[in-house]
Amino acid sequence: MVKLLKFDIEFNNAESAYFAGQEVSGKVVIENTEPKKINEILLELKGRAKTYWTKHSGKSRMHCSQAEPYFCEQFNTCYTHQFTQTTSDNQKERILPDGRHEIPFSFTLPKTLPTSFEGEFGFIRYTCKAICERPWDVDIISKRAFTVIGIEDINQDPEAMEPVCETECISSVKLCCQKQGSIAVKMSVDRTGFTPGEKIQVNALITNDSTKMIRCLTLKMKQYIDYRAKTFAGNEEMKQANRLIAKKEKGDIASHSTFAWTNETIDVPPVPPRLSRCKIIQNNYMIELDVDGNVATVIPIQIGTIPCLAALFQRNLNGKKEIDDDDADDDDDDDNDDDNNDNDGKSRINGDIKISESSSMLPSNKPKIQVTITTENGQTLDNTSETDELSPDMELMLLSKKRVRIPSSILSELYPKLPNPYYRQSLFGEVDISEDQEHVQYGDTKFAPKYPFYTD
Repeated sequence: MVKLLKFDIEFNNAESAYFAGQEVSGKVVIENTEPKKINEILLELKGRAKTYWTKHSGKSRMHCSQAEPYFCEQFNTCYTHQFTQTTSDNQKERILPDGRHEIPFSFTLPKTLPTSFEGEFGFIRYTCKAICERPWDVDIISKRAFTVIGIEDINQDPEAMEPVCETECISSVKLCCQKQGSIAVKMSVDRTGFTPGEKIQVNALITNDSTKMIRCLTLKMKQYIDYRAKTFAGNEEMKQANRLIAKKEKGDIASHSTFAWTNETIDVPPVPPRLSRCKIIQNNYMIELDVDGNVATVIPIQIGTIPCLAALFQRNLNGKKEIDDDDADDDDDDDNDDDNNDNDGKSRINGDIKISESSSMLPSNKPKIQVTITTENGQTLDNTSETDELSPDMELMLLSKKRVRIPSSILSELYPKLPNPYYRQSLFGEVDISEDQEHVQYGDTKFAPKYPFYTD
């Protein structure tokens, strides 16, 4: 049997991450050293959610599972048809010649998809599978997963932009069955809507009116996941799991004293957002303050994929102000300043500027830079749809983390003032995406979703 040197799926997007509504494009790559009989080369793109677990009761077991399909598109590339040959007995066969073969493909994702998610008892997963269908032999399969980012806009919830304060009084502090006083806990956050990469600012006031010393205060960010499934008989079941995302700790608080825990920050890591488009998996987050291991107060927060635009623009304007101040301080050292600007500007601009080139629309083949600069209120400061060079003011705005819009992106259509995100691998790492009764010989069955960041 002749083995293929390579049979893989390569996405045109290096991050293999797409927002719902964007086009997924790439190519199937085959390399072989000898001709090989292959009838068809098929392609399958699939997106679905699935939950599964086993419920034990004594010696009996009950399997729970449920699936929620989003799309399943199958294509015949017809690539091998050009290599059809007629045998001596007038039979037709298709023989793929040796060498390298590239088969391009593209598919537009639905706009209502939920974000990729991998959990202990379920997943939301998007995969691309290429199949070499062979005569009288097992198929050769290559498989890769890719990330889909659902549109979860925290700006649509006005309450997510407002500060929240929660107060709880623990009056049952006891020692040897005798009451020892009470502990009052007050906790607040600056807002409840965030995206990965942002900071959650927390303030807490702990009043220890008991005779007992508080040994440990723990501030936690936790994830709570609700999975829904059905038994074989059709009965609905639910299972909850939780994971610790981040925590901060403080030491002893003496009796009859007050402790103010101020301006503590929790960095939101690359974690999945809320899953409003999925019916069988719900993903929620909480900020919890524990007193000596007991939960004292809780504030629910939301993780989205579209950030608070007002806060984002304010950070960018603040970044520009810091750059202006630095330039004013360094006027006496022009040579060093020029070298630093060249080095820093190159690295940042290469990361943030997108160049668009179209010979059919532009009078020459020279790339043009498309830039849109906005204020915190969403007003356009400067708009140059086509320019050969950036003005000094534009360079400063770009250095303050402004990004250039991609005209073909679904984000630029829905949120024209939103900067382009970059992506980081999920906090929880890779999982095995192999499925039962599926024999995958090529590609990669290890996968970790990636989530968007809008801040460095």
